[in-house]
Amino acid sequence: MTHFRVNAPNVIHETIDGEAVIVNLQTGSYYSIDKVGAAVWQRMEQGLGVARIVAAIAAEYAGDAADIEAGVRQLFTQLQDEGLVVAADASAGDDAAAAGNGSAAAEARPPFERPVLHKYTDMEDLLLLDPIHDVGDKGWPNAPAKK
Repeated sequence: MTHFRVNAPNVIHETIDGEAVIVNLQTGSYYSIDKVGAAVWQRMEQGLGVARIVAAIAAEYAGDAADIEAGVRQLFTQLQDEGLVVAADASAGDDAAAAGNGSAAAEARPPFERPVLHKYTDMEDLLLLDPIHDVGDKGWPNAPAKK
């Protein structure tokens, strides 16, 4: 598959200061990716396909093209395996010129480092017990409708 999207509503996320923090509400695990991984995540959110994301990362970071592609594809495999992203149809965002700063001189680009998905399970019980993700438009507590 060449396009992915966040597995919402089972997954929530936020990118802060170059780090994407991702929570899987189904499992209670949470994750972080920074630097290259956060850049990949942001471009996925923009609707770019994997090939366009690889091109954007290659324009933003200095490194071997094959290593960059392998690193990005490996990250998507991990994200899929953890249930954080799912396959998606191509979107209009893929046609956008969101390849990053391709005009940067090669010397000015930071070196490419393979993105690493960090998984944390220390708060699984608390995240699964916390009803915050069950809040509806009426607020909390939100009792389920009787059948």
